[in-house]
Amino acid sequence: MDRTDGYVQEIEYTHRYCGEMAPGLLDLACVSRGISCLPSDHPPRYLEMAFGQGVSINLHAAACPGEFWGFDFNPAHLVNARELAAASRSGAMLFGDSFENFAAREGVPQFDVIAMHGTWSWISAENRHRVVEIVRRRLAPGGLFYLSYNCWPGWATEMPLRHLLMQHAESSGSREGLAARIDASMDFAQSFIDAGAEYFEAHPRLEGWLRNMRGRSRSYLAHEYFNRDWHPMHFSEVAQALSGAGLTFAASATISENFDAPGLSEAGRQLLAGIQDPMLRETARDYLVNRRFRRDIFIKEPRTLQPAERDHRIRTCAFTLLQDPGRITRPDICRPLIKALAEQSYSPKTLGQLAEHPACAAIPFDQLAQTALLLTSAGSLHPVQSKDAIEKAGPHCTALNARLLERAAQGDDIVALVSPVTGAGVPIAPEEMLFLHAIGQGRAAEDDWAKHAWELLKASDPVALRANARAFARIRLPVLKALQVA
Repeated sequence: MDRTDGYVQEIEYTHRYCGEMAPGLLDLACVSRGISCLPSDHPPRYLEMAFGQGVSINLHAAACPGEFWGFDFNPAHLVNARELAAASRSGAMLFGDSFENFAAREGVPQFDVIAMHGTWSWISAENRHRVVEIVRRRLAPGGLFYLSYNCWPGWATEMPLRHLLMQHAESSGSREGLAARIDASMDFAQSFIDAGAEYFEAHPRLEGWLRNMRGRSRSYLAHEYFNRDWHPMHFSEVAQALSGAGLTFAASATISENFDAPGLSEAGRQLLAGIQDPMLRETARDYLVNRRFRRDIFIKEPRTLQPAERDHRIRTCAFTLLQDPGRITRPDICRPLIKALAEQSYSPKTLGQLAEHPACAAIPFDQLAQTALLLTSAGSLHPVQSKDAIEKAGPHCTALNARLLERAAQGDDIVALVSPVTGAGVPIAPEEMLFLHAIGQGRAAEDDWAKHAWELLKASDPVALRANARAFARIRLPVLKALQVA
């Protein structure tokens, strides 16, 4: 395989967007745990390491106040990332560095946020040491480090299968392209299932996992499973490694995981309640839910919020809906909050304002706040930026969205646009991207949107596209307009 330092280079990574790295969500996750992170006296400096195609770093640079830096050593990724930065005119500083080269780069400032998605699991021990060193030297006091990674115990069953796939792909040498070798390795694994291999008999859900893999893009599979290095780690191992950079665990970027109740049985909650050591407690949660992927936030010299300060931060945080209320399937307790947020054409509202709304007045404030946080974690709500930040971000977001829609019309797998309201990306389905592209070209009729999408997709059912375009106009488009995406 064509690799640099063991990392797949032959196939580019997907154009995926990682919403958990949005500055506003990272800040909210910390505040939910009573910890202050983003600076209040200056716009934050933000570094994304190993940014892949550069979608996340560019969406955040366009939409958020601050100074945004990033690096990735894949030349094709750098070209794509810089093209998006030029389209938005965000001023993002993007480099084609390895971890080693960036660590040695001169003139690099200290950052308030450093983020890295997934790559920790796919690099060597030497490069993980370099990551820690970059964080130790470049993260400012009080700064936040976001790190997502494959973890134990959730990968215990699949790990031997991944080894089998990798060894078969390696044995093929370079006679065929990587995508063909990935397909051949999955066929090889299926032959073991067909032969009644005891490993697969002992783990029957692996057949479904392998079937699911076949449906994923080969770009995703190449980078997710076919790097030379592939190392799920226990939370305690990661926390120990980062302690060498002066960091301590603060919160999960998946906000729902900062609460004990969701997803746990009563016995599980009682078990956690009896564990005093915070590191052991996090490990215990991983075992209770068989976790396979973590999104952790570590802080250098964390500052704890006093109860009154945390309450003020929560009360003054404004939220907006990301979905049509009718599409949010949540418990009845969520309905009053969702209804209130939908009023006035989805205008953002603070939790303090919502607490005084007639529909929510009977809900205790702590319960209302937790409901909003859980809906945010589920992707139904999002915190919003200040009016000044929204106004400044608007032109950058408009320019970047226009380019992303053009790229989608040309066949790129980009499925997110950026909102100046939230300071984050908004997931958009492929056909919805084409509807928006048609609107941007001045096509006002819904059937014209569908015709435009059909001309580009070809294989789609034109009748279904017309129905989807009408539903999009009625249900999805009003929300996107409120987010200033459409």
